[in-house]
Amino acid sequence: MILAMDWIGLKVEVVESPNKSEIGITGEVVDETLNTLKIKTEKSLKTVAKEKRTFRVWWGNKVMLIRGNLIRYRPEDRIKKGLIALKRAKGVKI
Repeated sequence: MILAMDWIGLKVEVVESPNKSEIGITGEVVDETLNTLKIKTEKSLKTVAKEKRTFRVWWGNKVMLIRGNLIRYRPEDRIKKGLIALKRAKGVKI
């Protein structure tokens, strides 16, 4: 379900990236676009591409690894697609 929700406010860490200087960036997601996450760290605001990255995400009492390619949608489109998938899984017709 985390793939279909808004990520603003979640704590994330970049754990894999083709740009080695991004690995280890940790903080709170403060904005999200189709292709990027803006992460507020202790020192600054970092913009990190979603594509070809893997993020460690803290959600409630769970910690997950999420590939950025899976969330490479506009947030509102990803939420809509997730709700449609959830309704289909529960047998609700749209």
